[in-house]
Amino acid sequence: MKIGTLRAIGLAAWLLAGSIGIQAHAQQIPPADRTVIESRIAAFDAAMKAGRIEESIDFIPPRLLRVMAAKVGLSEARLKEMVAAQAVAAVDGLTFLSFGMDLSAAKVAATPDKSRTYMLIPTHSVIAIPDAGKMQSKTSTLALKDEGQWFLVRIDNAQQVALLRAAYPEFTGVDFPSGSTAIID
Repeated sequence: MKIGTLRAIGLAAWLLAGSIGIQAHAQQIPPADRTVIESRIAAFDAAMKAGRIEESIDFIPPRLLRVMAAKVGLSEARLKEMVAAQAVAAVDGLTFLSFGMDLSAAKVAATPDKSRTYMLIPTHSVIAIPDAGKMQSKTSTLALKDEGQWFLVRIDNAQQVALLRAAYPEFTGVDFPSGSTAIID
């Protein structure tokens, strides 16, 4: 029985080592794609710092937009208009004091089925709220490639993760970090 147990442990270790090797290989993002992601982050950062929150819709992947539109029974064009308007209304009167994504601290991973490599980028923001002080938010932004282009998706709550998984079932089983928000002044 001991030999059988040792064989089972050895087989499990071998399989684990093999799967680690596969995952490490799958967790590569080519330098050209990294450059594109950096460019997308810079464009998003510039839009946020300039108060052009309505442009955030342009960073959402098309498949996710289609799922969202179908869920609420709207055309994609109408959904984009509504989401952009809601985003603008949500930040009306607020001032973005800082915003950034830390690409140097990003984690590259693969979905459980190894079909998609993605990046989780630590993201922070500080906004000033009239008569309430400053609010700091720490979240993660998901960078994923769809239809040949890299997109950025905020994933700090269960509803966002559920929509993501509805559009991209390969993310089922991926544990995403929770976001946090706190008043700091």
